[in-house]
Amino acid sequence: MTTEKVSQVRALRDRLDHPVIDADGHLIEPAPLFNEYLQKIGGGGMLERYNRELREHPTGSRGNREAGDMRGAWWGVVNDAYDLATVMAPRLLYSRLNDLGVDFSILYPTLGLALPTIHDDEVRRIACRALNTMNAEICGQFRDRIAPAAAIPMHTPDEAIAELEYAARLRLKVAMIPPGVARPIPALEHEHPGAFPNAAYFDCYGLDSFFDYDPVWRKFLELKIAVTSHGGVGLRYLPLGRRSPTNYMFNHIGAHAYQQGELCRSIVMGGVATRFPKLAFGFLECGAGWACDLLHSLEEHWEKRNVAGLVNYDPSRLDRPRLHQLLAEYGGPEFIAKNSARAVRAYDEGLERHDRAADRDEWALTGVREEHDFARIFGNFYFGCEADDLSVHRALDARANPMRTRLQPIFSSDIGHWDVPDISTVLLESHRLVDKELLTDADYRDFVFTYPAQLHLKADPEFFAGTAIAGAVARLNA
Repeated sequence: MTTEKVSQVRALRDRLDHPVIDADGHLIEPAPLFNEYLQKIGGGGMLERYNRELREHPTGSRGNREAGDMRGAWWGVVNDAYDLATVMAPRLLYSRLNDLGVDFSILYPTLGLALPTIHDDEVRRIACRALNTMNAEICGQFRDRIAPAAAIPMHTPDEAIAELEYAARLRLKVAMIPPGVARPIPALEHEHPGAFPNAAYFDCYGLDSFFDYDPVWRKFLELKIAVTSHGGVGLRYLPLGRRSPTNYMFNHIGAHAYQQGELCRSIVMGGVATRFPKLAFGFLECGAGWACDLLHSLEEHWEKRNVAGLVNYDPSRLDRPRLHQLLAEYGGPEFIAKNSARAVRAYDEGLERHDRAADRDEWALTGVREEHDFARIFGNFYFGCEADDLSVHRALDARANPMRTRLQPIFSSDIGHWDVPDISTVLLESHRLVDKELLTDADYRDFVFTYPAQLHLKADPEFFAGTAIAGAVARLNA
């Protein structure tokens, strides 16, 4: 980090009248230390079991056309020794926060993106617990400016609740879930053992889940922790919807948005957001453009396909004689079925497949009664945007969003990963939309301070108590 860059960052930071919260930085876990914690938490044989499990069921993908295995990442972290050490050693990061222009940093794990996807139940739970214990302890003395996030496995509600409670005992105030769980498709697995995970059902907890996750959402509320979700690209047990065996860029582009979009739709359509109106959700490293599109699509589909709207498509209301007359007049005899009874059955196809009105109300679980309910639901959603993400402007421009809704993007540096080749420039990059007059100073304040703070304050009004920005947050609340 050159003296010139430090001066530029500090000059920008000094001009701001508010703190900067990094809502999604990253730790790169030191493997030797993690191995020690793995044995400490799981016993002497756990390291061997962990390594064997990863050999037999690797979490990462390297690409195999025959197996349908997608290409994962290589060279995924920065190669500058000073920057890499910064994201591995919290003490060094803490000492550099002023130079980076960050007042408070929420740090998500890197290895922790993969651990909740481990196939073996016990190894998965022990590995997550070891990681959470390690990160809580190595960050403990720096919590006035750093908040590490716990990795929460979600294969079952019971394991998620157990780890949430353990994380709370570690005094971890942030918890990260994967955007979904890959599960074997029962019928396919029965006929073709081994088809999983290349053929899998992506269970996103809210709609059509294998389990009832409401106890998990209640536990988040009880512990005063926001639900934040972070996926990983190139993980075998975290489906992406694209599976090039040769091209990681093909797999990566749009992948985080895809994963978080699946989760967000499941949360909305499954009614989770309505049943738990005080629960805040953070969808990380995904941008906000897809969220603008999703809000628009939800509104448009509800308008046309709610129970009242479906009347427009009810085949029982079709004037068949008039249709036959018009087709004969303008189409000719070849447009008319010779067997009129068969033609009537064809027009009745929709009725035959959906004979109960209840089956046709696909919005029943959402709790939505009118289109503005979607805007209310999205008021509890926050969207992680990296420093150079243009979708921040789109999210904040309420004029262009349905119902003039201002979405809530949150500044997410992603330092430590290949997305950020120079961690010293993230604050400067985040301000470029202001420099280009696409964001106002007030917009920028919301992006880097107000919304990142509110995500966690909605869950716990005392989240920032005792931190370096407690005073500024108190003024924000006031």
